[in-house]
Amino acid sequence: MPVHNAKLTVDGAPVEKVSDTKPTDVRWDEYPDLAHRVLPIRPLGDHVPQNPFKSPRDIPQDRAIGADPNLPNLLGPGVERLDLTPSIGTQLSGIQLSNLTDKQKDELALLVAHRGVVFFRDQDITAEQQRALFDYYGDNPEDGKKLIVNNIQEQEPDFRRAYVHFKWPFADFHADSSFAVNPPSFSLLRVDEPPPVGGDTLWISGYGTYETLSPPLQAFLDGLKAWHSSELVYESVLNHWGVKPPTRPHETLHPVVRTHPVTGYKSLNLNSGFVTRIDGLNRYESDKLLELLYTHIHTATDHQVRWRWEKNSVALWDNRHVTHRATHDYAPLHRHGVRVTIAGEVPVFKAGSRSRREAERELRNKPGLPAVYNENLRKGIYPAEGEEAASKLW
Repeated sequence: MPVHNAKLTVDGAPVEKVSDTKPTDVRWDEYPDLAHRVLPIRPLGDHVPQNPFKSPRDIPQDRAIGADPNLPNLLGPGVERLDLTPSIGTQLSGIQLSNLTDKQKDELALLVAHRGVVFFRDQDITAEQQRALFDYYGDNPEDGKKLIVNNIQEQEPDFRRAYVHFKWPFADFHADSSFAVNPPSFSLLRVDEPPPVGGDTLWISGYGTYETLSPPLQAFLDGLKAWHSSELVYESVLNHWGVKPPTRPHETLHPVVRTHPVTGYKSLNLNSGFVTRIDGLNRYESDKLLELLYTHIHTATDHQVRWRWEKNSVALWDNRHVTHRATHDYAPLHRHGVRVTIAGEVPVFKAGSRSRREAERELRNKPGLPAVYNENLRKGIYPAEGEEAASKLW
């Protein structure tokens, strides 16, 4: 349920409503560590959004919690599983999302929490069934039960030229609406009209980009927070695409490293699509640190998966620990898909949480590891602890 007792201030003074010309700070007693700021709509345009801001809300317990890590219902007879990379991405064959039992849905949620994104081919699921599936998993980020439909029409001949005046880094890596106080958890996209070739989507693991940082940099980032902003995308879609956003531009302070509520793993919670600055650092320090971290993310091919769409292919991913980007290389052809999304919890960093690598190191060479773990961990033979080769691998 939403929290309604929001306290608004402008320049430190209490106000009754958000300002059109100055940033309005919003706080909630129930979320003392959550900082939210509604940005002025002037001079972004004449449009006055219907919603001034959205209050945080409590999210139902993740369906993955309590699911069997051996995935006995999901990986039943006739189902084939293929890990596309060691770090991220699994394809399941021989299963229809339209026919999942509740236990299968729970186990699928657990697999996505570990693997980041799970793919399917030749799905018969309809838009209404997509919405029904996500109604089982959680709450719609928007009010009501309206489907979130992603219509991608004819692309510009060259988006780098067409969107040269965009302030938002179009086509860059992002986690869906990470600027929200309750950023999305799961997203599901079914492409029903792909181009003959092109239009691939890439995902990067936040588990992987965190665990491959040096320990001193990890220690520095743990506990820091960054501002995730909708201002640039707001201005771009309003003034270039003619779309009138329903909510005022805003920014929310979220942890740079968040703890996943299901796995307990640390994830690098940054994306170049929406994060504008790191709180507490001066502007030069923030800009240079973000430049370093974005380069680290963008070059993480060892923690990246690329998916080639076919008609009625589906991807189900967890925005809490992956970022993604579309590949706009099929202009001027047509591409269409239907996406559904659900709201997640307010992101937190828990002291004492571990990286995925730290957790998995203790599991190496143990027999009978649950199916939820990647194939290399379950089947690989690792050097004994203390050997030189082990220090190079880990």
